[in-house]
Amino acid sequence: MPLAGLNRITDIALFVSDLPRAIAFYRDLMELELKRLDTGFAEFWMEGAILALWEEADVRRALDFAGAARRGPHAMIAIRLDSAAAVDAAYAGLAARGVVFRSSPKTYPWQAHAAYFSDPDDNLWEIYCWVGPPRTL
Repeated sequence: MPLAGLNRITDIALFVSDLPRAIAFYRDLMELELKRLDTGFAEFWMEGAILALWEEADVRRALDFAGAARRGPHAMIAIRLDSAAAVDAAYAGLAARGVVFRSSPKTYPWQAHAAYFSDPDDNLWEIYCWVGPPRTL
C-alpha cells in the first residue's frame, strides 16, 4: 500500500532550455492557459494535473545538478482522448498551428491509435485512444 497521498500524480515538470520559447509553445500552439510564472518557472493548470516548466539552468542551480548531462527525452506525457476521430482532429489542429509530429496518427499493435510530437526541448508527447482492449503479454 502506498504511503498516504503518494498514489496520484498532481504535477508534471518538464526541464526546458528556454522558458519563454517553451511558454510560447504550450500557450500559443497547444492553447494552454498560463496560470503562474516565477523566476525560471511556469505553470499551466490542466485537468487532473499541473504541467510545470522549469528552466534547466535554474533547476541545475537550485538542486546542484550543474555537472549532470542532458540526453534526449527522459519521459513521455500522454493525453488519452475518446476516439480515433478525436486523435485525428487533435493532430490536424496541432499540426495546423505548427507542431511538428514524429508520427502521424496510426493504430499500433498494442491497440492504441496515436500520434507523437515533441516540444522545443524534445520532451515527448502522445495523443492517443484505445481502439480495442490494451494488449497484454
